[in-house]
Amino acid sequence: MGSEAGRAAGSSSNMASVKIEPAGWVRVPRSLKHSARFLRLVPVPALWAGLAAAQTQLPVLTTSREVHQLTAEQAGRKYPVRVRGVITFVSEPLGQLFIQDETGGIFVEIQGDYGFRMQPGQVLQVEGVSAPGGYAPDIEPSRVQRVGQGPLPTPRKVTFDQMAAGQEDCNWVEFSGVVRCVRTSPLSWAGLDMVGGRGRVIVALGQPAPEACQRLVDAEVSVRGVCIAQFNRKGQLIQVALQAPGMAEISVTKPAPADPFGAPLRQSGHLLQYAPREEHVHRVKVRGVVTLQQAGRSLFISDGTEGLCVETRQTTPVQPGDLVEAVGFPAAGEYVSPVLQDAVFRKIGAVAPVPALEIRAEDGRRDTNHAALVQLEGVVLNRVERVRDQTLQLRAGSVVFDAHLDAPAGPQHRLASIPEGSRVRVTGVCLVPANLQLLAPNPQPFSLLLRSAGDVQVLERPSWWTVRHSLWVLGVMLAVFCSSLAWVAVLRNRVRAQTRIIREKAQREAALEERTRIARDLHDELGASLTQIALLSDRPRAAAPAELSENLRKVSMTTREMAQSLDEIVWAVNPQHDTLEGLVEYLSQSAEAFLEETPIRSRLKLPATLPRCPIPAEVRHELFLAFKEALNNAVRHAEASEMDIAFTAAPPHLQIVVADNGIGFDPAGVRAGGSGLKNMRQRLEAISGQFELSSRPGGGTVIKFTIGLK
Repeated sequence: MGSEAGRAAGSSSNMASVKIEPAGWVRVPRSLKHSARFLRLVPVPALWAGLAAAQTQLPVLTTSREVHQLTAEQAGRKYPVRVRGVITFVSEPLGQLFIQDETGGIFVEIQGDYGFRMQPGQVLQVEGVSAPGGYAPDIEPSRVQRVGQGPLPTPRKVTFDQMAAGQEDCNWVEFSGVVRCVRTSPLSWAGLDMVGGRGRVIVALGQPAPEACQRLVDAEVSVRGVCIAQFNRKGQLIQVALQAPGMAEISVTKPAPADPFGAPLRQSGHLLQYAPREEHVHRVKVRGVVTLQQAGRSLFISDGTEGLCVETRQTTPVQPGDLVEAVGFPAAGEYVSPVLQDAVFRKIGAVAPVPALEIRAEDGRRDTNHAALVQLEGVVLNRVERVRDQTLQLRAGSVVFDAHLDAPAGPQHRLASIPEGSRVRVTGVCLVPANLQLLAPNPQPFSLLLRSAGDVQVLERPSWWTVRHSLWVLGVMLAVFCSSLAWVAVLRNRVRAQTRIIREKAQREAALEERTRIARDLHDELGASLTQIALLSDRPRAAAPAELSENLRKVSMTTREMAQSLDEIVWAVNPQHDTLEGLVEYLSQSAEAFLEETPIRSRLKLPATLPRCPIPAEVRHELFLAFKEALNNAVRHAEASEMDIAFTAAPPHLQIVVADNGIGFDPAGVRAGGSGLKNMRQRLEAISGQFELSSRPGGGTVIKFTIGLK
């Protein structure tokens, strides 16, 4: 820090003073250097570890500069402090105390009652420890003692840049500039706003006089006070301020005009133009017709040539069409044209409202349209509603711009009822931001300030099929489609389960039907034969030999028929014969065996190959019985000498043709009582087959059986 630190109070002779270097290094005295064998310069953390046994207390800081030059980390170690200085500003209710010695100023965090009333000019002895502070290191006092009275230090004349650098923090300084406005709130910062050099400075007065302060607006003054910093939670400087004890610390170098509205009238387009002898730091007067008022913030007027934004805290209500005069400080703001800052205005009459200038969106960025009342068309892209304002985002051609309304959404000021995609005509004050990057390919777009919701006129509403609605419908359709797929999957599972149940039931019913059929066949085919055998066996054994021989012949014949019937039943129910090859083979063998004992010559025609097709048992059984019935009819009634049997297997059909050269008959003249043909037809229909009969007297008979193959 460039100054020696004092010895700690009550320290013994073996305690050495330590000099603190600005770069955070500590210089070790020679007496310690030889004993501890330290280098000439060692880091601060290393020193604390190495000297922990030899040094029990930090050095006492006796000047404001020594405290101010500590880093935040060093100040947090609570260095002992004993500083004597004069009070430059004090506010005991707020816990603020600034003192200054010959090296500079420092802030003291006072709390409680110290036994006397503090006032500027008193000389205090402050003992305590260092603290990091919010912006710069300060003092936490443990004892504050009044030791005398003295004059305030001679202020150092500073500029805004010097104060903004932070090096003048807590120092008693003098700043010169022009008073811009009177500050009334908050109470702790009541006073003046000044502009000097390249920045704005807040002047907080301990005892402000409102009327006297108001007379200082637009005056050139010098203010003496403590330079303080406004900072955020991260300790970063955001505003420079002066804390002055009272009005006595203000010196007027050039008074303000007695009548601010007595200044010559200026046109808005001439503000901040080059003028060799003109000072732009003082207020000017303009006149214009009100186009829009944002109470407490800004007023937009038009003087017939162009518009002007007047920044004012005045809340006097005016309406579009009112003629007003305004005085304020011209400044280059964030827009392409100057603004009038810290202004006041008065109404002097009323004229016709300014008509809106119709422009194209491509011309909205022109500086001549800034602050002017304009009108143009666009398509609504988006709507934004906030607590205190609403915004429409519009597009006209390739230009996108915003239209703001300073009113909450409600029955009178609701823009949300305007659907997106609507073509609208908007009227508002045009704001064109300054384009500091002249070579930028895409300059910032302009925006509009609406006066009311009536400034938005809907010309054409969009088709219901907007992108949002289309996506909504698509989403609904997709949901319905997904639901349908899910329902189809559920139904498919249900159908599969029901099909499985039906198949199992059909199989059970088929098995039951097959058992019933077998029982019926056994009863019909074997029961009657067994009964006949029993009757023949019960006849008297004393019968004549001829009669006994006849009975034995009948028993033998019946037994062979029973064996044949049993063979047929077994063949029908055996699953090993459920093939087309097995069916054709069995029918061929049965035909040969049946016709072998008859005088009929038979010819059998079989296909060279047979497809591998399954034939269910019920199909084989019904087809066999119909085939057997056809052979029986030919033998018993046809009086035929020849018979042709042909099998044709050409998927999806199997055809069996039984043809004889018998006497034939007229199918139309068959008596109703005959059941052979009827049985054959019914058996084929039962297995979804076809029965065909062709015959004529003297021309033989042809029977065709056709069944389907899978």
